[in-house]
Amino acid sequence: MFDYDGVLIDSNSLPKLFYDDLTAMFGTRKFESVEELREILEVNVHDSLRRIGLTTDEQIEAAMKLFGKHDERWKNLNLFPAVKEMLHELKMRGYLLAIVSNNREETIRYDLKRNSVLHYFDHIIDTKFGRKPEADQIIHCLKLANVHAEEAVMIDDMDGGIIAAKKAKLKKAIGVSYGYQLRERLHMADHIVDKPQEIMKVIE
Repeated sequence: MFDYDGVLIDSNSLPKLFYDDLTAMFGTRKFESVEELREILEVNVHDSLRRIGLTTDEQIEAAMKLFGKHDERWKNLNLFPAVKEMLHELKMRGYLLAIVSNNREETIRYDLKRNSVLHYFDHIIDTKFGRKPEADQIIHCLKLANVHAEEAVMIDDMDGGIIAAKKAKLKKAIGVSYGYQLRERLHMADHIVDKPQEIMKVIE
């Protein structure tokens, strides 16, 4: 199981655009770089909003409406280098592949198809089935794929995804350091990799 943003697709610059919009709207902390923003990002965007001081239901609702106005930002993105080759190799080895993401299925399918990798995936699980760090999405994916938890691996760039994998009692959780969160936030992972091609070395 793969997370999508920050693992397969390079959307790393997009959260900063959203938080720049929030600065303009609410006067919240301005982040000078993507790297600085990585310090506060949470797998659940509501938790990230609370970390910058947006704590009321009204503020969070307004922030999410602002987020929804820019759906087009999340399309026409590219894969990280070597992702396509990694997916091909995994498929050749006989793996079932799935995406478990807090993004929307429509958005995920759009860019997977545009990058010519949609056909590698057997299942796409989005927020219709829950949100990480809870394990509901993973459990739903296991049922769809008819796979036992001890046979499955989760690959994620955020600690919330690692936590969800642990809750679901998966065989292992692999963190990737090139995504949304800093490497030290992934300390609960069984392995941490710095490049997509390194996933092949630790997935067994």
